[in-house]
Amino acid sequence: MKLLEVERKFTWDPASLNILIANRGQPPFSSRPSIQSKTFHDTYYDLENKLSSKGLWVRRRLFHNPHKGIDNSNPGVWEAKQSMPGSSFVCSTYDETQDPSRILQMIRKCIPECAGPDEAFGLEEICRFATHRQSFVADGKFTVVLDKTDFGHSAGEVELLAEDANRAHADIDAFLARYAWLFDCSKPKGKLTAYFEKHPPPFKAASS
Repeated sequence: MKLLEVERKFTWDPASLNILIANRGQPPFSSRPSIQSKTFHDTYYDLENKLSSKGLWVRRRLFHNPHKGIDNSNPGVWEAKQSMPGSSFVCSTYDETQDPSRILQMIRKCIPECAGPDEAFGLEEICRFATHRQSFVADGKFTVVLDKTDFGHSAGEVELLAEDANRAHADIDAFLARYAWLFDCSKPKGKLTAYFEKHPPPFKAASS
């Protein structure tokens, strides 16, 4: 079976970061988190909402080198995320890929006459922003990401790679409930939703 990325969004308070680093939350994680940091620039593409309306998100991601900054000659990596049946804004299951040929197949289901990756698949840029990400693996299997964008929005996700999405969502729910001191699941807001609230697109954008 195919591995799917199972996600649950949450809101996090940057003020809780020191508690997290010291692992002083109650209850604490099974071991002190080893937090990794990176910065990347995402450019999202669509065409008259034909992709996002079908739950497909296509972006080009370029990582920031802390010693060299952004290399503008580097085109970045194409990525696509297809929302699977049963997904919601807060609890999502995605089929994700960085394979340009698979991305092309995904896009062609929505836009049959699209171009190839060298021509940005014939899509139009709809937004771009930078994200500083801090991430760690908790309790041996849950990937926790804490994002802060260059337009001032903070968002978090707990992620699992799994074949059984229902089982993974149940595991994530139990994990979030145990460590509720870090995870606020009451009103999460994704990065794209927050971006389009500040910079409305010419079309009605789907939430993510």
